Amino acid sequence: MKHDQEKAMRKFAERMTAGYQAVHQRDYQEALENLEPLVPLFHQEDNPNVKLLCYVAIAQIGTKKTERFLETCEELAKYPPSTEKEEALKQRVDEMFDELMRLLNEDDRER
Repeated sequence: MKHDQEKAMRKFAERMTAGYQAVHQRDYQEALENLEPLVPLFHQEDNPNVKLLCYVAIAQIGTKKTERFLETCEELAKYPPSTEKEEALKQRVDEMFDELMRLLNEDDRER
């Protein structure tokens, strides 16, 4: 059983790495397909995964999944970054959130 567990973990790690790379390549649909299913496995309230949530949020906004992006941002807001990389990623997501809110407000004013 141990070998099977190692094999499964390796597969999850490969999928996560592929998702992160897809975000960097701006292939947001591919990133979303790889990363979103991993959130329940690798992010829990008592063991948050800020990096994963940030990459998922970027993929969601990149695929125009606005509602899911907002939900992920709400979840992400609960957790402080624990590294400089997480801090930079979280800042990038915050900037995307601010830009989305600005665009939505402009759209409302034009109506």
